[in-house]
Amino acid sequence: MKKFTQLSLEDYLHELSSDKPIPGGGSVSAYAAALGMGLSQMVIRITLNRKKKTGLSLEEEAREVERRETLEKILTSLEKTKRDAFQIVNLDPEVYEQVNKAWGGDPTVMEDALQNSFRLQADLAFLIVMAGEWNTVLLERVTGSIKNDLEVSEGLLAGAFRGAFHTAQINVKYMKNESLREKAVRTLEELKNRFEKGKVHDGEPSQAS
Repeated sequence: MKKFTQLSLEDYLHELSSDKPIPGGGSVSAYAAALGMGLSQMVIRITLNRKKKTGLSLEEEAREVERRETLEKILTSLEKTKRDAFQIVNLDPEVYEQVNKAWGGDPTVMEDALQNSFRLQADLAFLIVMAGEWNTVLLERVTGSIKNDLEVSEGLLAGAFRGAFHTAQINVKYMKNESLREKAVRTLEELKNRFEKGKVHDGEPSQAS
C-alpha cells in the first residue's frame, strides 16, 4: 500500500476525493490532528523568537523564565504527538484493509482486526486530547495576534477528535467479545470527557505533562 504521508497535499486530496475507501476518514482525522499540532508549534516558536522584555523585576523575570520553559516543554511534547499522529495517516488505511479482508471470515481474525482498528483511533484520540490540553496552557502564555492561530489549531483538533472518536466507535459496534466491547466503550467515554474538559474555552488550564 502506498504511503499517503509521502504524497503532496494536492495528490492526497486527489486520492481522498476518489471512489476508493482509502485514505478515508480515519486517515484524514490523523492528518487534521497533525496539522493542528504543527500550527501550535508554529505559535510557540514565533513566541519564543520574540525579543525578551527588558527592565523586568525579579518576580517578573522569574515568571518569564517559567513561561518560556513551559513553552519549550510543550513544543517538545507536540513534536512527538505530531509524529505519532502523522504516522496514523498511513496506518489507518492498512488496518481498514485488514478489517475488510477479515469481514465474514474467521470470527477470531475479525475480532482481532476490529480491536486493532479501534485501538489505533483511540490512540489518535488520546494524542489529540493531550494536544488540546496543551493548547489551553498556551492560551494563557501567548500574546498578540499570533494567539488567533491557536483558535485555528483548536478547530482542527476538535474535528480530528470527533473523527477519531466515531471511527473508533464504529469498530466497537461490531465487536462480539462483550468484555472487550465494554472496556472499549469506557475508554471512549473517558477520552470524550477529558477532551471536553480540556478544550480551550472550558475550565482552568491543564498542566503540560
